[in-house]
Amino acid sequence: VELTAVVRVFRKWSAPLNLITDSAYVAGIVERAEASVLQNVSHSELFALLQELIFLSDSRPHPYFVMHVRSHTSLPGFMAEGNRQADLLTLPVQVLPDRIAQAKLSHSFFHQNAGGLKRKFGLTSQQATNIIAVCPDCQRHSFPSIAGGVNP
Repeated sequence: VELTAVVRVFRKWSAPLNLITDSAYVAGIVERAEASVLQNVSHSELFALLQELIFLSDSRPHPYFVMHVRSHTSLPGFMAEGNRQADLLTLPVQVLPDRIAQAKLSHSFFHQNAGGLKRKFGLTSQQATNIIAVCPDCQRHSFPSIAGGVNP
């Protein structure tokens, strides 16, 4: 993904360029690409990317600078801060499960009672009770219940 981004940047801008990446792999490839000879690579997409990178770096009219910054660190400075912001932008989007799945997950960790599940997740009394009824930890502590309106 990052190598593709670098090739796109080289393709789009011919002006002087500072390239800062958190991938040591990509930084090393770009630094060595200019005036290099590419042997056959078994992965066709990677071969095409490397071939285009070599062509673009050889034919650039302006200079470029490549720098590697360590990723996922709490180092001070604007380089690390920029890397942190870029990392946040590339985080995968996670879809939250529906209310019942969230309630099941919450109950498996916190073991709330039915009223708490009902209020927190907007469930019906029956849904909250069902979640508690299937919890193996809560079954050890529950008493058998008799349905309302039944004379024992």
